[in-house]
Amino acid sequence: MYAVIALAVAAGLVIVAYRIGYNRSRAEIASLHEEMERLEEAGKEAAVVKRVSQQMEDIAYQQKAISDQQRDRAEQQSILATRNAEIAEQESRAAREAELKAHAAAEVAERERANAERQQEIAVEQRDEANHAKNVADTLNRRTQARSLAANSQLRREAGDAELANLLAYASWYFLKNNRGNQYFSDTFKSLTQATSGVPRHKMRENGSVTAMAKVLDGPGQCVALTNYGEVEWLRATTEGGTRKIVSKQLLFNPDYDFRDAKYLKGKIYAVSLKGPLCILDVNGKCEVVSLPEDDYFKVLRAGGRILLAGRHSLCWYADGKITGQRQLPRALSAIVEREGTIGLFYQDGSYAEMDASGKIEEKKPLIGPVVTYAYYSTSFQCLLLGTAEGAVYPVNKYNRVLEVLAAHKAKCVDITMQGPNVVTGSYDKSIYIWNLDNLTFESGLSFREELELARVDRRKLNPGDIPAEWLVPVDYSFDGWTLSVCGDVDGKSVWVGTSTGNIMLLNSSADDMAAQLHDKLGRNLTQQEWARYVGVSIPYLTFK
Repeated sequence: MYAVIALAVAAGLVIVAYRIGYNRSRAEIASLHEEMERLEEAGKEAAVVKRVSQQMEDIAYQQKAISDQQRDRAEQQSILATRNAEIAEQESRAAREAELKAHAAAEVAERERANAERQQEIAVEQRDEANHAKNVADTLNRRTQARSLAANSQLRREAGDAELANLLAYASWYFLKNNRGNQYFSDTFKSLTQATSGVPRHKMRENGSVTAMAKVLDGPGQCVALTNYGEVEWLRATTEGGTRKIVSKQLLFNPDYDFRDAKYLKGKIYAVSLKGPLCILDVNGKCEVVSLPEDDYFKVLRAGGRILLAGRHSLCWYADGKITGQRQLPRALSAIVEREGTIGLFYQDGSYAEMDASGKIEEKKPLIGPVVTYAYYSTSFQCLLLGTAEGAVYPVNKYNRVLEVLAAHKAKCVDITMQGPNVVTGSYDKSIYIWNLDNLTFESGLSFREELELARVDRRKLNPGDIPAEWLVPVDYSFDGWTLSVCGDVDGKSVWVGTSTGNIMLLNSSADDMAAQLHDKLGRNLTQQEWARYVGVSIPYLTFK
């Protein structure tokens, strides 16, 4: 039994061992098959890889061949590039050399061009200088000839040849006017005066010194004249038979009065005597006498709607028939002027002050150094004119800047008036001067009217190529007595002049106006022979008619 069991066990073991061996064999066989299949696949892959490798090798050989070809080509191109670079470098060096040569040539050309331009500029400058010199010579020649014509005009008039005298007077003015000359040159101005209306004269009835005159605003050709012998006359200019004359009407005569100034306002004359009184007259001679505080009165002004009376040591006002508001002054006055609502007070010691509308007086810096003996203010030009004891006159603009010194009279300046741009001054040297300020050109190159508008002159404007206007001695008229008063007429061109001998003259202060009048009177032109004799063959012939 045990044997059977042992056999059975052994048989079982054999069977188990067989099965295990069989299964193992089959597993090994299967593994071998898988390995063989794997090897077959690997062989196939290796064959493929080999073929691919062979192909890649063939491609690599082909690429190597191509690379060798490209390398050979690159080497050839490198050799060519090197050769081209050498050629380019040679060309660059040649270009730089050409550029340097061109630059040097350009510099030479520029120097030559600049030299040519400079030579041209020099030629133009020399031409301009030559033209300028010729223009200056021609201008000076015409100015000189004009003065000669004026003298010849007066000689021909004295000889009785008025027609030729008129032609020469007009030619003299024409050459001065058109060559920036001074048409207020005395001989030219006087020849124009003689050729037009002349100088009408009048003698005061009582022979007193004409110490004051007042402008009449009612119409041209009228004036009120007053003397230190108490005379007041109404003067009027008329023309009879082509001759101008002065007629008068006496409004007052009282030798107790020593009249020193007057103002005409709204049909009434306000005349002040040295020691008083104030006389208020109408055109018919009706007189109202107003007593004044004790002082030496010398000026009547219109200020703040009232009449201001100036004495040497005080001021007082007249309004509504009475004297009010007397104001004592700290020093003696030498001159007084109304200027845009402000009263300028000039003292005999040279100091200066201003008084406002309320009567407040404020000390100011003197406008000029010398003592002012007469002050006149032009509202149209906003210009203050200051006359001095030495005879000089100072134009001062609205900024209190002195524009120029008009060195004129040889004695004290006692009266000033202004007609347009013409300044007329009177003096104890028995003369009047007429200055045309439009002829005045300052060192700055600016004209009188331009300088009026400047608070200061910052830079010079003078053009050295310009031919400057001629600024000569002004017209001077001498009389038989001291020139004590001058008064502008309302016509804007005429001036009344009064002297210490009681004579009164009426002058036309405008050369241009007289020239226009004379032109209308000319009956013919100068003949060629007259032109050659009086003007000269160097100046081309002109006609004036």
